Amino acid sequence: MSYMMSACGVICSECPAYLATAKGSAHQQLTVDAWRRIYGLSETAENISCGGCLGPDEDLFHTSGRCLARRCCRRHGFSSCAECPKESCQDLERAQSVWDEVPHIGSTLSPADFEAYAHAYCGHRSRLSAARASGRDPRPSVPAKNEEKGGQATSERIGLKRPR
Repeated sequence: MSYMMSACGVICSECPAYLATAKGSAHQQLTVDAWRRIYGLSETAENISCGGCLGPDEDLFHTSGRCLARRCCRRHGFSSCAECPKESCQDLERAQSVWDEVPHIGSTLSPADFEAYAHAYCGHRSRLSAARASGRDPRPSVPAKNEEKGGQATSERIGLKRPR
């Protein structure tokens, strides 16, 4: 699976909703159960699927369609807000604020639940800042979640340690 980052810095390709229909109904149901337990969300299994933040509206998880940062990126042809000449804006701040509490919630999860249901949403601000500072697409520099190097899980290597 290729790496995909959202407009605001979330790792779409590591979200359990990403291409979930292809992963099957059992995966979708596990995600519904976990999201209900972790985030208090009330979804149905058939709603758990997304083609990624910058994909077509009809392929999005229903809450992503309302994201103004996503709409702005699509309108301007950006792959993320890191490409925008504005340092910050209200749309980006609103989009990023949705994910700010996930690391705190993550501290209550098992390592497996953290990796499966929280990791993709953590570090979004620093990931987007790094992409902006580097002036290039951040995708090649961030390895896949399951890749190992030097005995550390990827989430630890890129600064997304599970809060303790």
